Amino acid sequence: MEDNPTLTLLSSVDLFAGLSKKVLTRIVESGHELEFPAGAEVVRAGEPVAGFREFSPKGVEMHVVRAGRAVVRVHGQEVATLGPGAYFGELALIDGQPRSADVVAGDEGLSTFALPRWSFKELIASHPEIAVPMLRVVVARLRSAESGR
Repeated sequence: MEDNPTLTLLSSVDLFAGLSKKVLTRIVESGHELEFPAGAEVVRAGEPVAGFREFSPKGVEMHVVRAGRAVVRVHGQEVATLGPGAYFGELALIDGQPRSADVVAGDEGLSTFALPRWSFKELIASHPEIAVPMLRVVVARLRSAESGR
């Protein structure tokens, strides 16, 4: 996808699979890049995602890992390490419920593409086709959870 590394990254993420270059470009324009030093808290479990927080400067965002690693913890237990192309925070964007895990930057730090919730809502309203790949991912996760995998 041309010379834009963020556009290339997003085109490889299952949440955005099959979207046109025009829509992916719009997503890139709606987000921003963030850098976190090693050990920095990115997301905290239980953190609210509605009300004023949704529109605050740090806001409520989903993150796609550009470089480095993100460590995911649930009830203090490490459950995953996410590398480039992985993402987190998408559930809060979709359902507006509090965060379900802690996410901190790994030992080498973390660089993400962040998409704020209010931008996400605008994108869905103007480009409803964005919802289709997201629904596929959510349904696949649900089926996997139901089957015990």
